[in-house]
Order: sequence, then C-alpha cells, then structure tokens
Amino acid sequence: MDLLDEMQTRIVCGDGAIGTLLLDAGIPLDRCFEELCFTEPDRIQTIHQQYIAAGARVIETNSFGANAVRLERFGLERRVTEINRAAAQVAVKAARGKDVYVAGSVGPLGINGEGAKARGIDRGQCFREQISALLEGGVQIIFFETFTDFEEMEIALLAKKEIGAALEICSFSCTPEGRVSSGMPLIDAFSELREDGARIVALNCMSGPDMVQLLRRVPSGSAVAAYPSAGHPKYHEGRFVYPLAPDSFAQSAREMAAAGARLIGGCCGTNPKYIAAVAAAIADLETARKSP
Repeated sequence: MDLLDEMQTRIVCGDGAIGTLLLDAGIPLDRCFEELCFTEPDRIQTIHQQYIAAGARVIETNSFGANAVRLERFGLERRVTEINRAAAQVAVKAARGKDVYVAGSVGPLGINGEGAKARGIDRGQCFREQISALLEGGVQIIFFETFTDFEEMEIALLAKKEIGAALEICSFSCTPEGRVSSGMPLIDAFSELREDGARIVALNCMSGPDMVQLLRRVPSGSAVAAYPSAGHPKYHEGRFVYPLAPDSFAQSAREMAAAGARLIGGCCGTNPKYIAAVAAAIADLETARKSP
C-alpha cells in the first residue's frame, strides 16, 4: 500500500516545521537551513526522529529552498545535487525500519516568469535538478509546497513527470478567499493540476480556520492534504510568535478532517508537540468513525 491508497482508507498524520526548531535552537535566520543537511546531518536527523516519535507518518526533507535560484544567495547554486541528496539521505535514515513515508520538499524558486526570462533561467531545469537529486537520495514522494503561482506549480509538476513516477503532492498557499496570485480560483487550479496528472492536491502555510473554509469547497472524493500554520504570527522581541496552542491546533485538524483532508500536518510555527496533538486527535476521530 502506498500513501495515496492509505489516504483512501484513513487519515494520515504529517510532520511539522523544521525552520521553527532550527530558529529555536539558535540557528540565525540568515543561515542556509538546507546546507545543514550536509554540514550538520545529525541535527536534522534528530528533528525528523522527533516528528516520527510524535506520530508523523510522512516526513519532509529539509530541502524547501534547495534550488539553484534560492541557493545563489548563499553562493551554493552549484551544490544543488549535493545538498538535496544529503537532505533525502538524512530523512531516509531517520525513517529506516519505521512505517513512515519520506517526501522530498520542493519550494518555489522565488522569482516570477519575467524575472526568470530576464536572467536566462530555465525554471523547468531548476526543478528537474532538485527533484532528480531528491529521488536519487531515496525519497518516495515529491512535495511541492507553498506555491502561490499556478504557472510555476505546473512547470514544477511537469518537470517531475519527465523524471519519474513518484507520487506528488501539489500544495498552494493562497488568499483566504481562495485565489492564487494570478487571481485563479483555487478550485480551478486544483482541477487543472489533476488534468496534468497531480494525484494529491493540498494547502499549506495558512491559518487553520481559513483552510477549513477552503477545504469545504473542494469536491468530495479528492485526495487532499492540509498543512496549516499555528495561527497568524506576530513579531515580538526579535522573533515571530505563533498564537495557536497545540490543543487548539489539533481541534482545527479535526475540522479539516471533517472537511475532507486525508493527510494533515503542520507548517510555520509548529513543532513535535503540535504533531503529537494532531496524531492523537486523528486517532480519536478514527476510533469514533469505526465505532458502531
């Protein structure tokens, strides 16, 4: 049974944020978090293990910004393959011997189509380079997350289709009203992605209540994932503080499950305590569903 099959029969728990834990551990905000997979693999492996211990069945690699465009800021644009392969291997090692799926995290490039054209950047090739390295490192799933532009998501998805048949999750962060940056309604974006072959569509990096309302509009029977943030952040004493407590976050998870989400994890501001709360809430919900 793969993740998609499992999502048809039960709700699956995902993991939470990595950046939150790294910042809490004192890693500077201007550091390349993805490079830590190569320079401090034990630190990243420990985070994966903490999420697995909390109940996560899907863990994501620490590779969100590990594409050539974003890595150029750190002078690491020529180390895309090395960093992504390391990110995959660290996560695979953490999951070894456990009933856990490993997903390769792929974020947007951080430039629009006009910017890419002006700089002579082939966006499809950027995604192919990163995805190839993640798959070589052993991931089972490619998780496109926090995309806001439909065109870029489609380029990334089609690049992945050229490389292999691994399962994909295509996740948008959109307006509370349900539109991506081009103005396209989220439901239309999901529909077109499915026509392109996307098997799981998703939302992430939004507050739970906003996400619940959007999930209720998604046609029933769809394979949908939800990774909300721990509320709207506020900047306090040099750091972002997320207001939603783990128990409130878990309640939102139950509401998302009722609205049709089949894979539920966490985004910004979450940590293993939040995921443990989600895992418990999902288990309780499933027990209730199975009761006569």
